[in-house]
Amino acid sequence: MKIKSKYAVTAVFGMFLFFGLFSEAILAQNPGNQNRPTEHNLVVKKINDEWRVVYRDDETRSTVVVSRGDRVRWVVEGSGASFQFEDENLFGGNTRTVRAGNPLVLAVGNGARIGTYVYAVFIHTDQVFARGESPPRIIVER
Repeated sequence: MKIKSKYAVTAVFGMFLFFGLFSEAILAQNPGNQNRPTEHNLVVKKINDEWRVVYRDDETRSTVVVSRGDRVRWVVEGSGASFQFEDENLFGGNTRTVRAGNPLVLAVGNGARIGTYVYAVFIHTDQVFARGESPPRIIVER
């Protein structure tokens, strides 16, 4: 009797292990699994004596394409800054202020409409607006 129960426990454990690995393989291949929120990393800094909003790893781009729930992270290098967004539904408010070197992380709200949003970043030390792709934009796709 003990041998049969050991086989039964081993068989049940084996099935759990097999189906667990099998389901992970299916989830990894499922393109619908890509709906997880993404964090987009931008930096506001001086490039050739001009304040710019650019991707942290690509200074040629600044337009961010997001989905609802994604996060956008900005770090302003060398100055405090004020951010102004045209639609409060994008991030749940129109303005935010951040100190030099501190991140500003905002999640795209569920109420954000699909479309293109421009925003402004005012640099406190130089009293100028930063340029993106003139002006910086966020595009909500879904």
